[in-house]
This record gives sequence, structure tokens and C-alpha cells, in this order.
Amino acid sequence: MMRAYQFPYPETEQETVIHRFGGVDFRTHPTKVSLSRSPDMQNMICDQNDFLVKRTGWKTQQRYDAPVYGLFPLPDGSGFAVHAGNQLFFRPAAGEQTVLCSDMHTAFSQSFCINGVLYIMDGKTYRAVQRDPEKKNWKTVPVQEQAYVPTTTISAAPTGGGTAHEAVNLLTPKRINTFIGNGSATQFQVDAKELDDVPVTAEVDGKAVTVSSVNRTTGLVTLSAAPPNGNGLANVSIAFSKTVSGYQDKINHCRFAGLYGGKNDTRVFLSGNPKEPNCDWQSGLYDPTYFPDTGYTRMGTDAAAIVGYVKQYESQLVIKSGGAQEASSYLRSYLMADDGTALYPLKQGAQGAGAIASRSFAALNDMPLFLSDRGIQGIFGTAVAEQHTIRSVSDAIIPRLAREPDLQNACAAVFEGKYYLAVNGHIYIADGALIEDNGDPAWFYWTEVPAQCLAVLDRALWFGTADGRLCRFAAASEDHAYLDDAQAIHAYWRTPTLPLADWGHVKTVRDVIPTLMPYSRSGATVQYENENGSRLALSRNMDLFSFKTLDFSRFSFRCIPGAVSYRTRWRQHRMPLFAVRIGNDRPDEPFGLLALTIRWTQGQTVI
Repeated sequence: MMRAYQFPYPETEQETVIHRFGGVDFRTHPTKVSLSRSPDMQNMICDQNDFLVKRTGWKTQQRYDAPVYGLFPLPDGSGFAVHAGNQLFFRPAAGEQTVLCSDMHTAFSQSFCINGVLYIMDGKTYRAVQRDPEKKNWKTVPVQEQAYVPTTTISAAPTGGGTAHEAVNLLTPKRINTFIGNGSATQFQVDAKELDDVPVTAEVDGKAVTVSSVNRTTGLVTLSAAPPNGNGLANVSIAFSKTVSGYQDKINHCRFAGLYGGKNDTRVFLSGNPKEPNCDWQSGLYDPTYFPDTGYTRMGTDAAAIVGYVKQYESQLVIKSGGAQEASSYLRSYLMADDGTALYPLKQGAQGAGAIASRSFAALNDMPLFLSDRGIQGIFGTAVAEQHTIRSVSDAIIPRLAREPDLQNACAAVFEGKYYLAVNGHIYIADGALIEDNGDPAWFYWTEVPAQCLAVLDRALWFGTADGRLCRFAAASEDHAYLDDAQAIHAYWRTPTLPLADWGHVKTVRDVIPTLMPYSRSGATVQYENENGSRLALSRNMDLFSFKTLDFSRFSFRCIPGAVSYRTRWRQHRMPLFAVRIGNDRPDEPFGLLALTIRWTQGQTVI
């Protein structure tokens, strides 16, 4: 009897397809990362429709002889101010830059705009950058030189008294008192003693009159002639100066600001003075040149400094550094007193991590973000009950972000719906349009970007460097957009470490098929990764025929700009776990990944 021969059953080929791409996940073990995320990716970003593209490069636009500490768009869009070393420059959108001043503090600066004026805080001098009276050129002036002069007392008798009206302005020693003349008195007692040795001036019914003498010790001012009887109305005005030691420095030494006024941003709150770290100062109504000496608030102890401000709905959150067993935030609200006075009561706010970098505050869509020692914190709130919650939105990048030194120097900006946090030559990016399963924004990671200050200027993302370069990221449509100052950009994306549906069997990977975006000049390198390391599977050009980028060494007949798929045709046998890394590190080449297909068959059980 003839023995029957048993033919083996053909192995069934299976496919694993990745067609939706999220952000990085540096926290989860590579074998547990979800299929749409990557345990290792750099210099990539999600474009429209959830596919990955290589980031554009940056190019130096200007060089300075000192570090760039701040970039600030001017209110009318005509250019921007650049703080480099101890100088402040006006750099127009077109034309030559000019020097505005040369006595800036050599430290990071911040700014805000109100009433068409840019105000800059560098921790040394509080400045205004504004148009000159002819509205032709920009100039800068210390705010204390044009500060509002308050009328501290009104309707006083010549002997003094009267009604307290406005508080002393911290920025200026100048004050005004008004009096009701009685027709015979020539001496008027102002509301301060030990007056400054500067001219005292007087007006009667709005016209200047002569001051014959001033007793600066007592504050008694003598006019050359008696003003007429005011008949109950103040008709005498006397202007004088009384310096209080340390008053101007309270404002000049501030480092950051928050605009708030309830439903409108009617006032400015300044803080960051290292000598009073838990204190902030409130400006006058729409007037950042007036900071009343009574308009300060101390929050908690000075063991925890105020680090920044967050505006959400009709409340302002003041974020402190935390620690010292005290609240990390305070909630400021607005109400109107019976006499029409604006009040800004405080109460202990949301519990959560404190902030560590004042330049990391920015709002992504309607969610304020800031950097803490536990990652990027997001503030979630409701307008109805004014409830606010602070929690981390950056779990995916925590392991790498936590290793960064000098996090207090991190800076942030929001550009085209994404939050960019720059530190130590790296940028961590939260995409506000791409939300992960846990509700956090998708995160991306860029390298070789030496930014120490960021700004959005003229619809582009700019940055300044420690070695004095002013740089701008290119738009994808520009020539040579995929170079970092003539250097290639190394971009790649890696799959999770895949068991390919079964942990108990080895697999034979028959093919990997990437589907790429079409570009006139592009390519990709595919690497297989397993427990033995990485192996190059394929490096291939993927060009479209174009006279603009014609190169006979890599001539292509492809003319139709559609998605391009190709096969590696490289088998890998007996693989219990498998990963693919695909990228592009060639100079001046874009790269985009639409999908990735892995074809494989299942083999024996793992021995």
C-alpha cells in the first residue's frame, strides 16, 4: 500500500496597516504604545488629514553681537522690536533696522500691548515703544518719564486738608493738589513734607502763576499774589514732587504682566519683582503708566513666587511656583463697589502643580498652558460656576522633558493652532487639533532648533538664539525650505515594537510598504528593528519629474502628483517582535508619510 504524502498548508499572509498618525509617546513601553503613536519620532509634524510630514527648516535673518533676549511684534504690524544684549532694535518688515536704545537689561524680557503702545519689561526699566508725535518713527522711552501725574488731594483750604482723590503713582514722584482760594491767602499747604528739590509750579484758573517761595521741609508753598476767592470751587492747582525711596523700582523690576478687567482687559497687573516675589501691582484704567501705591496685592508667602497670569472667561488665575505648603494659584475676579470703584477680590484657586517658567504661558485654543516641574499643565474651567482644574496634559513627553536642564528658561508661543515649547535646542509641540484618546493634545518633538525666545511675526514663527541669531522657520512653499541654515534635517518616525497580533509565535515579515506624499524631490530610508538592532531595508528616491529640480543622477519619469507606495522586498525570518523606522535625512528634501503596511505570516511558537 502506497503511503500518502501530505502537502503543507500555505501560510496565510496577513497585514498590519497604519494609516492614522498621532504624536509621540515617550512614557509607555514601546511594546504597549498604541498603533497610531510613536515611541520615537523627531522633526515630524501632523499635517492636515492626520498624516506626517517633515518639518520645514529655519534660516538666519539677522546676526547680532549678543544673545537675543526677546522678540516683540509692534502693535501696527509694521515690524518688530528685537532685544539683543543691551540694545533694543526696531526691525521693519522691509528696510534697515535701527537702534531704539542701548541700556537694556541683559536678561530675558517680556511685553504686552495696549492703546497702540508696546510695553517691555526687562527687570531693570519698564519701557514704552511708541510712535513719535509725527507718527513717522518708533521710539522708546522709560515709562517713568511720561507717567501719569495723579491729583492726590482736591478742594483743600489754603491751610491744607481737602479730600483724598487719587493715590500716589509708584512710577513718578510728581503730584498735584488743588485748593479753594479765599481771596487773601498766598500760602498753601500741600499734602506732603520733605519735598524734592525740583521746581514747584502753580496755576490759578488754569493759568500759570509765580511761586515766590517753597518750604520744602514743611510743604508750604507761597505764591506771589493771592488768588481770587473760588466761592467753594477749586481754582488753585499746585504741582510738586515727593520721592519715596524704592517706589519706582517696584515697577521697573517687574518681569511679566497680565491684562485683566473682568469682561474686558482694562487694567495691567505686573509682577516678577525678585524683591517682592509674591506681590503684584494694578494699573489705572486703560493706563499702564499709572500704578497707584495702594493698588498692590500680596498672595501667600514670599517663599513661593508669582510666575505668571492666565485669563479664562471672566476670571484671572495668578499662578505661583508652588511648594512651601501653600496654594499654587489664586483666582482674581471683578466687581463694582457701590461708589463705582473697581474691586478685584482674590480667593484661593485651583490646586495643582506650580509654574517654573514665566515665559511658558500661552493659550492653545481656549486652554491656557504653562510649564511646571511635572510637565505642561493645562487649565480647564467653566464660565458658569468659575470652577478651574489644573492637570498635566503632557504625560506622553514627561520622560524626555524631565531630563532637560534649566527648564526655568523655557519659552513658548502658539502658532497655527499649536503650542511650541523651546528649551535646550529642542521644541515640544502640542497640536490643538489632534486630540489623543486620553483627551490630551498630541505631542511632537523637534531637534536642532537653538531657540531661546519665540515669537509669531508676520505670519511666521521666529526665534532668537544665545549666539545672537534672529531666525525664521520657512513656509513649505519657499525655495530651500527643508534646510536648517544650509544643514540637512534628520526626520524620522518609528512604529511601536509590534508583536503582530500574537506574542506566542514568531513571524516572517515578507514586506513593508510605505505610502509617501508626492514631492518633486524626496525619498525615504526604511530600517527594520528587532532585538538584534537595526538593519537598513531600503533607501530610495521618490521624485516627480520637474524642470525646477531636474537632476540626471536621479531622473524620474513620474509626473502625476499622487500618493506613492513601494515595497522593500526584504524578508525577516523568525521575528517575535518587529518595528520599522522610516525617515529622511537628506538636505533640502521634504518627506511625508501617508500610511505604512506590514505584510507578514505567522510561524512556530516561541521556543
